[in-house]
Amino acid sequence: MRSAWRLIGGVGLRRAPVWIGMAAIVAMSWYYLVRMDSAQSAMHGGASAHAGMAMGGDGVSGLLTAFGMWAVMMMAMMLPTVAPSAAVFSSLSARRNPARTNGATAVYVAGYAASWIAFAAPAALMQWSLTYALLLDPMARSTSTMLSAAILLAAGVYQWLPLKSACLSRCRTPLAFFMANWRDRRSGAFWLGLRHGGYCVGCCWALMAAMFAVGAMSLAWMGLIMLLVLSEKVIPASWRFDKALGLALVAAGLWIAAGI
Repeated sequence: MRSAWRLIGGVGLRRAPVWIGMAAIVAMSWYYLVRMDSAQSAMHGGASAHAGMAMGGDGVSGLLTAFGMWAVMMMAMMLPTVAPSAAVFSSLSARRNPARTNGATAVYVAGYAASWIAFAAPAALMQWSLTYALLLDPMARSTSTMLSAAILLAAGVYQWLPLKSACLSRCRTPLAFFMANWRDRRSGAFWLGLRHGGYCVGCCWALMAAMFAVGAMSLAWMGLIMLLVLSEKVIPASWRFDKALGLALVAAGLWIAAGI
């Protein structure tokens, strides 16, 4: 990861349009989520204010609403975490074709975003199904103590599995990933973003699922999960932050289970 940060320093203002565009999308996503939260609170008040955010209706309309909300959430939460790998990609792209670096980097980021938008589909389906089964409250938080404990325990155990470590290693060292899988042209940039985003989904999906135990529609938890995901990517592997986070999740799951 240190090599990634050294490359970020070399990118500088030459890639300003890409960073400004990313920042604008993230800002608009958070603005939308905050406005939606405020509007629902003013209309209904209290916890029930999040009902519109959580589902927005029954049947297909509710599922589509949930998907749209998760897609916006993923842009707000996960697009900031692509910055280190996007900087590395931009630096490598500049060495091959400086004139098209900004465009290629934007396409790479689009591929990364597409991975998380795809993830929004099963996340929305899970939310829709659990809500239909009366296992989620209006904030998309589990109403079942057993379910909450199981979600947190599963997320904590996943932090220790080899699959988690394999995906996280590619997120921490994007330079090695790019050197082994590099493709030219914008189609190649999109493929690299899509594939690298896939590793990020493989790394972080369990943390996203853990949101159902604490409130998937909670702005505070969205922000915290975003910081945890970013920390996993940038904190040195020797600190074993991912493993410590896993222990914390397991401990929380056991604590909740003990109260059943």
